[in-house]
Amino acid sequence: MPSSPLHQATEADHYRVGEADIFRVTEQVAEFPSAKLFPEHRSELNAADIPDMVAISIHSWVVRTPTRLIIIDTATGNHRDRGGHPLFHNLQTPYAERLTEAGVDRHAVDTVLLTHLHTDHVGWNTYQDNGHWRPMFPNARHVFSAAELDRWQRDPAHATILKDSIQPLLDAGLADTIDPAAGEALDELFIYHSSPGHSPDHASIVLQSQGEYALFAGDVMHHPIQTRYPHWNSTFCENKPYAVASRQWALDWCVQHDALYCSSHFAESSAGRITRSNAHPAGYDWRFA
Repeated sequence: MPSSPLHQATEADHYRVGEADIFRVTEQVAEFPSAKLFPEHRSELNAADIPDMVAISIHSWVVRTPTRLIIIDTATGNHRDRGGHPLFHNLQTPYAERLTEAGVDRHAVDTVLLTHLHTDHVGWNTYQDNGHWRPMFPNARHVFSAAELDRWQRDPAHATILKDSIQPLLDAGLADTIDPAAGEALDELFIYHSSPGHSPDHASIVLQSQGEYALFAGDVMHHPIQTRYPHWNSTFCENKPYAVASRQWALDWCVQHDALYCSSHFAESSAGRITRSNAHPAGYDWRFA
């Protein structure tokens, strides 16, 4: 992920999908060198009009309906030991205050959906209280991949993330683990789809309401240029062939369903529409919403 903070984003836009109101709560926006983001395509960046530094956002999506309040991915969190990484380590951002300012009562959140278990997607599952990690959303079911949890529990490299951001949910009985590949509906609104590549059991989340759709595809893409060039993997793709296949699936799915794409790391509004490209026959066009 990015290397240094740039600025704090502001919240402005709400998106309507059926009866669902969708909006973003941002933790931070950072600059990242494009040559490091796309190391296999350094020679192509200038021709693609990509600047030397690109903005990467870290945020949550909130989905509100007349009867539900859902958070999708929970950013990085404050006071975490992340090995001195300047973007993740010992943050002290006003994310919690931004939730409140956006009208989100953390006690009213009924569901937290996680696309995967990387540090910048799970941190605000918890908060620090007198040296203890407490669930941030104490009345919410937290849904995520059973396979990703199993991997984290067996890999010492993820022990700290597990301890401060996942284990408190397990201890409180607030975690529901699933198999994203099953493609089953969680409820009347959401369906998980398997989209591996960025991580082994990475998932994308479909919102469907009154015949309209949104796709929350996590880290399937990190920058809009990947809509034009779906074969471009970022440096964060663990399994590159799977990542390309998942990206292609997400792009095709959005076109077929005229879906709002809600990204995890695009800057600006972070959301937009995808259409097939005439100028780039193998790719797609991106338009920020």
